[in-house]
Amino acid sequence: MFPVDLDENGQLGDKYKPAIYLDTNFLRHYFKNEGAELSFDALGLPTSPPWEDDDPQLPPTQEDMSSTIIADLVRPKEFVKDFGIIRNIAINCLSTASLIVTPIALLELFKLHAEVTFKDICADVVGVKQIQRMGDKQVGNHLSHLLRLWHKDRTNEVIKSIIQDCNFDFSFAREHGLDGIFYVENFKMTISDANLGQFLWTLSFLQLEATDILHIHSAKSLGCEFFATLDQGIASNKDSIEEACGLKVLGKTQELIDVLRQNIKTDA
Repeated sequence: MFPVDLDENGQLGDKYKPAIYLDTNFLRHYFKNEGAELSFDALGLPTSPPWEDDDPQLPPTQEDMSSTIIADLVRPKEFVKDFGIIRNIAINCLSTASLIVTPIALLELFKLHAEVTFKDICADVVGVKQIQRMGDKQVGNHLSHLLRLWHKDRTNEVIKSIIQDCNFDFSFAREHGLDGIFYVENFKMTISDANLGQFLWTLSFLQLEATDILHIHSAKSLGCEFFATLDQGIASNKDSIEEACGLKVLGKTQELIDVLRQNIKTDA
C-alpha cells in the first residue's frame, strides 16, 4: 500500500488523478485474489508465475484437481482473470489512475475476516449445517466470549491462536494482498447540514446502508472521479448517485479495467 498526501483542503492531489475509490466489496475481492496478478499481464494474456520458470512441471495431485474443480464451480474464471489484470496494473504502477481506500473499508475488512474465519473454524469442528444460519451478531457473541476467556487466562495458547487466526493481519496484508493500493491514513471527514441537504439525503432516500453512504461521501470529499463497487444496491442506483454526487460509478470489474487502461502510462 502507498500512503497518500492530501492538500490543504483534504483532497487528493493531481498526481493521484484520476482517482478510483474502492468500497469494501471491491477491496475484499482485490485482497482475496492475491497472486492472480502473476498469472495475467496488463492485457489479460496468461503468463507463467516466476516459480514455474525453473521448476519441472509435476503432474497435479488428486487434491489439486479437486480444488480446481471446486474453484471453477464457485469462482468464475473471468472474475479471477479480471482481478489479475487489475492487480497487475496497480502493483506495477502501469496506470496514472490510482486505487484509493480509507480506514472505513479496512474496518469492514477486519469485521468480515473475523466472521468468515470463525465460521470456517466452526464448520471444520461441528459441520457446515450447524453454522449456516449463524449471523454476525451471534459470531460477535462467540468472539466476545473468547476474548473474555483470553483476558482471564493469557497463558492459554489455544484460545490465543483462535483469536489470532480471526484477527485480520493488517501489517502483512498491506505488503501483500493490499499491495498496489493508495491508502488515506489520516482521513478526516465532516458531514454538514449542507451536505445532507445537497446530496446525502438522496442516498438515504435510495435506502443505501449508512456505511455505503459514508463510502460515497468519502470518495466525494477526497475529490475522486470514480467509485468502484460490486454492491448491486449501489450499482443499480448508479444514475441517481452520479447525478447527486458527481461520481462515476463503476459497477463491474471490466469498467474499472477500462479506466486503468485508458490511463496507461506512455512509458509503461
